[in-house]
Amino acid sequence: MTPSIVSRTHTLLALPLATIAMLVPGCTHHAQNGSPTSGDDRAARSETVLTKLLNGDQPGCTAAVGRNGDVVWTGTHGVADLATGAPITPGTVMDIGSTSKQFTASAVLLLANRHKLSLTEPVSKYVPGLPAWAESVTISQLIHHQSGIPDYIALLQDDGVSLDSRATQAQAVRRLATVRSLTFKPGSTYEYSNSNYLLLAEIVAATSGMPLPQFLKTEVFEPLGLKMAMEPVAKIPGKAISYESGPSGFTVADSAWEQVGDGGIQTTPSELVRWADNYRTGRVGGQQLLTAQLADAVESDEPGSPYGAGIGLLTDGGLEHSGSWAGFRTNLRISDDRKTSLAVSCNSGAAAGDAVMEQLWRIWS
Repeated sequence: MTPSIVSRTHTLLALPLATIAMLVPGCTHHAQNGSPTSGDDRAARSETVLTKLLNGDQPGCTAAVGRNGDVVWTGTHGVADLATGAPITPGTVMDIGSTSKQFTASAVLLLANRHKLSLTEPVSKYVPGLPAWAESVTISQLIHHQSGIPDYIALLQDDGVSLDSRATQAQAVRRLATVRSLTFKPGSTYEYSNSNYLLLAEIVAATSGMPLPQFLKTEVFEPLGLKMAMEPVAKIPGKAISYESGPSGFTVADSAWEQVGDGGIQTTPSELVRWADNYRTGRVGGQQLLTAQLADAVESDEPGSPYGAGIGLLTDGGLEHSGSWAGFRTNLRISDDRKTSLAVSCNSGAAAGDAVMEQLWRIWS
């Protein structure tokens, strides 16, 4: 694969693997029971968006709309596996990259609300072996990308570790232990770094006694009935192949990196919009979690869009986070009243995922 630096970006053991196989096999586009007035018209317009923006013979996208916790529409267009010609379906699983960060942040906030940790405590209290700078970086600064810790992904790739070479969680933490100084004084500014959420995963494990994937399974996925797994390298039935595009066409963009926290969740847009309803209901965490997710939002590098606990705030009061890993791209958006959500996942950056998101949002919001 191309050795360019790849990140889990923001614009970005769990359930048994068999449970996240093909969720709705055989369907391409459909409105589901419980769709709002004019749902059929919206579904037809949405199908037109997909067919106009995506090539059905190439890697493509899958999308879902949620309304008050119900999946009211799903649509797909494109190929999940070019070698077999298998199409993308509503049940096709993809790696959601940094869209995972809101789950990691929520895990930390749940532990804080149970008095297992304090957001003002230093990283050094829970992650041993880091340099002296870990004494001046707080958990809250990790959540809000105000730590000044350089991105471990770039550090490992600068060391020659390619995405198709195995790289473990412990290896990434050890690499951070070699960082002599921070890029800025903690708390003084915002700079997105995947290292922050890698370390949050370590803190969840230290305070809960469970690895982050297991904590999320027990405390979030199972209570909400979500078919999700934070397992980035697992062979999951129904998972799409991710691709990069180049002059000679599409090539497989595979990753053997095992890190979690900054990314790692494997799921579908339908499950993401079901999760999104927790921002309305607080079924997990209650009002205490909902308040904490946005309470300390800081100005980000996107003017007018502060960054909360793993989620961005939009100028209209909505919420959004995107993610990318290898060739996968995902975006989740939630309306200001928290009643409507839209998730789009694609298995190539060449697919017009951003345009699909914007046009579908205009239809359903």
